[in-house]
Amino acid sequence: MNKEILSIILLFFCSFLHAQEDTTVVYLNNEGMTLDSLEMIVTDPKISYKEKMDVFYKCNYKRDSQQEKQTQIINKLISESKRKKDSNGLLYNYIYLADLYNEWNNEALFNIYIDSADIYAEDAANPLALARYHYTKGTQAINVPYGRKEGYKQFEKAIDYYDQTSQETQTISYYIYNISVYTANQPDTIFAKRLIEKVKNLLQKEYSPFLDFSLSAMKSDLYDTYFDITQQEYMLDSAIFYEKKRIGLFYSNGNDIPDELENDILQSYLLIAEYCSSKKEPNWDYIHDCIEKAKSMGYTDDSYIMSRIKYTEAISLFEQKKYDEAEIQLMEAENYLLQQIKEGGAMYPRESFYSDESVYADLHSKILYSKEDYKMALKYNRIKNDLKLKIRNIETHELEYLYNTEKEEHKIEQLKIINANQLKSTSMLILIALLLVTAIVLLWLWFYTAKKSIKRRSALIKAEKEEAELNLKIKEEQAVKAQLEKYEVLSDYHIKEMELDGKNKAMEQLLKDKEILDRQIEAYTQKINEYERINDKRQESDKTNEPLNKLVTEDIARLITKKLPDKKDYIESLGRIDEQYISVLKNAYNGNLSVPYIKYCVCFAIGMEIGEVSECFSIEQASVHMVRYRLKKKFGLDNNDDLDVFLRKMNNTLSSAKMVNEPGSVSRY
Repeated sequence: MNKEILSIILLFFCSFLHAQEDTTVVYLNNEGMTLDSLEMIVTDPKISYKEKMDVFYKCNYKRDSQQEKQTQIINKLISESKRKKDSNGLLYNYIYLADLYNEWNNEALFNIYIDSADIYAEDAANPLALARYHYTKGTQAINVPYGRKEGYKQFEKAIDYYDQTSQETQTISYYIYNISVYTANQPDTIFAKRLIEKVKNLLQKEYSPFLDFSLSAMKSDLYDTYFDITQQEYMLDSAIFYEKKRIGLFYSNGNDIPDELENDILQSYLLIAEYCSSKKEPNWDYIHDCIEKAKSMGYTDDSYIMSRIKYTEAISLFEQKKYDEAEIQLMEAENYLLQQIKEGGAMYPRESFYSDESVYADLHSKILYSKEDYKMALKYNRIKNDLKLKIRNIETHELEYLYNTEKEEHKIEQLKIINANQLKSTSMLILIALLLVTAIVLLWLWFYTAKKSIKRRSALIKAEKEEAELNLKIKEEQAVKAQLEKYEVLSDYHIKEMELDGKNKAMEQLLKDKEILDRQIEAYTQKINEYERINDKRQESDKTNEPLNKLVTEDIARLITKKLPDKKDYIESLGRIDEQYISVLKNAYNGNLSVPYIKYCVCFAIGMEIGEVSECFSIEQASVHMVRYRLKKKFGLDNNDDLDVFLRKMNNTLSSAKMVNEPGSVSRY
């Protein structure tokens, strides 16, 4: 039997995976994260954008409550993704919204958000985002007329990208399950086998009962298709085996396979009963047990499920030649199907049920023919033929559409080839042009070099000529110089005579100059004596420590007040310099650290910047850097060590030691 309608119904149930009875709590993943906890993460400014997206990538979207809150959270992430210019995040967020609106049956917004995602798909590189994108594109394609081929192509791409992700297999299993529902009863066995191989590769990476559950459904559908083509009974045995495997996986892995898929198990029991009824020697007791198990699952309010159960019972009764009972069950199945068509009219088009109606009409015709009611059998046979004709017309239109699409795709490929050839030709022309330009440039450089060489030789000849002329002039000048030296001797003689006359005046001037120099020497002597007294005082302060400490800190405070009036906090920091700090600094470098270097150390210890130290001491910043370099060498620090931290730690260590040694102090340690 064709199971396209079954696929649609399974898709309907799949849309409510993990839906919660309580609408106040929406669980977003298998670890129990709620929508509220996701909102707290997204709105927390202390959490980085990357961490938010890492959490969001692990969330599932199969929820049917708090719709407004979900969209608000995702829109906040979209805003952050735009600020970060993150194509991966934008693609994933827009697809997430598209999936939500698809679940909420809002087709207009579903298509709008997919169009938004298309903008970022080319620049995205995240495998999970691309997998979700191609999966959603597949659902969009497969739900439009003649879009199955494009949808299947997108599903294959989605599985390939899922294979590249580091996401847990359990999370991926939800999407693989949906793909298995969309592609159920796929007549293209080559595509079905290829899809099965891709899912098997995923399963080999990490085993998941849910993924194995979906893979078994794909294999069952494949062997059912083989049976329709070959009518070989062992194909049915394989299909029955995989349906039984699905049942076993469901009941033995309750925590890994959602309870909502119990509907799949009901379908599996019905399919086993149907497959067994088609065998040459059916086991009617086993078939009856399968049907009863399906009935016991309690889906009495679902018209389509009841229709399937009644139809399966009708097949079983017909094969047992219980024609009256079979007709009663089949008529009930037809009524339930009509009821489902009326109930699902807004969601599914009528042609979605043509296959089931055709199969029901065919079975009804066979039952009536067996009862020798040929007139009514002919009527149902005509109904079956009309429905098959409608199905054939739909398939024909789809084939025409696919043919035209393939023609257009072929044209596009041809245009791509033509464009590629044109690009190659253009590239060759550009390369030739570049070679010509290069040749012209090389020729110009050769001529330019030759011309320059000629100019250089001409300049050399000219220089040699000028040098010869210069040598001649030098000889002439030397002759003139000898003559002048002669005159100079005579001139010196006359000058000495004149100097004797002016010596008395010069002596008077020298005496006056001597008096001025004596006064200056006396002033400098006083200054030297003053400096010696200051030096003696500093030497005495070295012995007591306290005057030197006071002198250094007062001098720095005076400079800060004068040069940096807005940095009062530095003066406060000076007050916290320990009394022994200056002494420790002075003795740190073999007792030879000068007072200016001690001042620089104190400035660095209180946190002054390079520019501020330069301003205070009226020196260049480069000189401050040189002082820092020399201090690090004196203290034995490496290039990677921080001088400021070293000096502060030294002061803090002294302060802490002092606190510990003071009477009545209590150590924190």
